[in-house]
Amino acid sequence: MFSDQTFGVIAFNLSALIVSVTCIIYKLIIPSRLKFRNRLFNSLIIILAIDTFSAIYGEIIRGYDMVPETALFLRNLNEMLYFATHFAIAPIVARYTMLKCGVEHKIRGLGAIAVHLPFVISELMILTNPWFHLIYTIDDNLVYSREWGVYLVYIIGGLYFILSAIFIFLYWDLLKRMEQIALIYFYILVLIGTLIQMIFSNISCELLCDAIGAMGMMLILENDDDRRDYTTKAYNKNALINDMMIAFKYKRPFDVIFIDILNEEILRRLHTYADYEKILSEVVKFLKSISEKYDVYRVGVNSFFLVCPEISEKKAKKIAEEVYERFKEFWTYGGRIVTLNARIIQAGTEDGITDIDKLFKAHAGGKDIDKDGPIFFDEL
Repeated sequence: MFSDQTFGVIAFNLSALIVSVTCIIYKLIIPSRLKFRNRLFNSLIIILAIDTFSAIYGEIIRGYDMVPETALFLRNLNEMLYFATHFAIAPIVARYTMLKCGVEHKIRGLGAIAVHLPFVISELMILTNPWFHLIYTIDDNLVYSREWGVYLVYIIGGLYFILSAIFIFLYWDLLKRMEQIALIYFYILVLIGTLIQMIFSNISCELLCDAIGAMGMMLILENDDDRRDYTTKAYNKNALINDMMIAFKYKRPFDVIFIDILNEEILRRLHTYADYEKILSEVVKFLKSISEKYDVYRVGVNSFFLVCPEISEKKAKKIAEEVYERFKEFWTYGGRIVTLNARIIQAGTEDGITDIDKLFKAHAGGKDIDKDGPIFFDEL
């Protein structure tokens, strides 16, 4: 039989499920280029949906009369699924903020082990619970009890949230004012929901707080419409400056391939503005296809930057040559064929590019060089 409390728990978790599914649908209907960071966020909202469904299913199991052995098996299976996914949320958030803030390259070797080891320990505790009962126990009468391990896992999750908050704090001065206010609100919301359910296990509010917090993160951090060039879908100049400031601040090495279309005026006379933008969209598609790890920025009417983080100079020169060779071929759009003349320049942080001014000086430095092939920094 279902009690009023059971219906209340189901209602709370159903609300969280609706919010989580809404986030999933939003991500599906608004396509974006999937990088590892975006995949992490997608995993987060999928986990929240699984957790809320698991919580609802758990309440339904408790309300039905069934063979004790079957009920015990289903309860254990459901609880393991819930805990194994639920306590992955905090590590995912921490890893997501590491990537978002551009500091992941700083965490290598022993640092990476130290960051990931607590998560591995908590998952092992959960997966071995049927034998060691470190997280919870369910007796033959189907009475559920928390064990000391659940509080340890909560503490580990709390440490991951603190770690992510530290990353956000380091990134703070690069956030907009409204983004700062909203992030504070959503972090506090998740913290309150977690603490309430950790202390009062019969109050089921954590998942709803997590789901609302995830929706807030999605709207603030995942929505990059204001960073994109409307027609070509490359990132715009403001996005370039913001991302480069982060890279310079945290000393993240990168190389840049500068692409300047040289016959832009002729193309504009022969084609409409819309047609010219379609041609450039094909250029952006090609540049994006080189690697999902690289970002494409449109910094002018006929200029693009392909930013390649953490690659060798040899690799960067190879990419510059690949881009140059592609521009020697025809470009097609809507059944039409056009030729694009382009100047390709390669430079990187190893060449002494340590701020925005030096970046744009390197871009401008190749304007007077006439060469059959890509221009490298030492030739500027």
